[in-house]
Amino acid sequence: QRIFATPIPVWYCKKCDNVIVAKPEWLPVDPREQQPPIDSCPKCGSRDFLGESDVMDTWMDSSITCAVIAGWPDDVELFSKLYPNDLQPNGYDIIRTWDYYLLVRHLALFNRIPYKVALINGMVRGTDGRMMHKSYGNYIEAKEVVEKYCADALRQWAASGSTGYDIRFRWEDVDYAWRFLIKLWNASRLVIANTTDYNYSKPSKLKVLDLWLLTKLRRLIEQVTRAMEEMRFNEALDSLRNFVWHVFCDHYLEAVKYRLYWQSTVESKRAAQYTLTKSLYIILRLLAPFCPFITEEIYHAAFKERVGAESIHLTSWPTPSECEFDEDLEAKGNVVVATIAAVRRTKVRNRLSPGHPLRILWIGSSTFMDSIRIGAEDIKGTCRAQELVVVDNLEDGIAVNEYPEIKFKFEAERR
Repeated sequence: QRIFATPIPVWYCKKCDNVIVAKPEWLPVDPREQQPPIDSCPKCGSRDFLGESDVMDTWMDSSITCAVIAGWPDDVELFSKLYPNDLQPNGYDIIRTWDYYLLVRHLALFNRIPYKVALINGMVRGTDGRMMHKSYGNYIEAKEVVEKYCADALRQWAASGSTGYDIRFRWEDVDYAWRFLIKLWNASRLVIANTTDYNYSKPSKLKVLDLWLLTKLRRLIEQVTRAMEEMRFNEALDSLRNFVWHVFCDHYLEAVKYRLYWQSTVESKRAAQYTLTKSLYIILRLLAPFCPFITEEIYHAAFKERVGAESIHLTSWPTPSECEFDEDLEAKGNVVVATIAAVRRTKVRNRLSPGHPLRILWIGSSTFMDSIRIGAEDIKGTCRAQELVVVDNLEDGIAVNEYPEIKFKFEAERR
């Protein structure tokens, strides 16, 4: 028996059982607490009435939500702007009820559909694979996840499911999200610490890896924007995390450290600072819908003073035009990045740290000679090589996995 719902506006005459239905001008009225505004029963003249104690079905309330949230019936002007609703999100278990009743009632009242798009979400399953339910004892309270990790980690898990499909709760997924946040935090700290002397002016020239990153970032903006507009939130999040973790952190940040810390020209350092700050600001805005708390914290630490907006959630969504674009240098940058990664992996396999200095590094490739030469300074600096020798052919070298035509070998400094 429901108690809190729309009252049924009906009274019964206690003497003759005549049914008295409320007139439109009597509404709103609760017959459980109020008597009908009439002097007597029109059938027998009695003045003793019994109000209906039952209430309407839940869908009587829910079936008018699209109009109510658009301002009806109090604000007609607002209603004309917001109705019909752009989006109606709900689970697949109430398609035949909520979605259908919304259509029926709004078409009857306004002769217009109530929503433009219905977003159908799946159900949450427990760690045992069954629907998460109290009666099964397999439910996890959101508070428990937030206290163990944080809200942004929980939000990433929630966004990781495909639209329309069930999503299984896994602590491993939340842990991965937490580790991603740590990666983002540490990367942001590095950027902030190494851009304190940067005035945000655009350098006269960008290096190959700067344009490599910005070109990929431009593609990311297009990809994430398209996924968000098509309600494919999991794809947007996956693209973002892959870019931040691997492209931005594992490759670009490692490749520009020498420009920030060690031997580099002022122009080269400024180009790296420009690329880092621009990229981080765009990344934060793209991530903000998924991770609103950490992105807000980093925004206040790094960009609020310059941008001016009180919150990152009041800034504009990134556009592709914000990033420089050069497909040719992106392709050459792919070669440079793969070569650097191969050298660093080989160091680790030889029980050397990725930053262990090399006395000499040989690289041979006739096919990708242009790419190697244009990225020679980045390869030498990132691999910590005192000397870099580029030749057409290197028969006894180690092949780069992604580009087997490129081979390399090195002699490391003694420990």
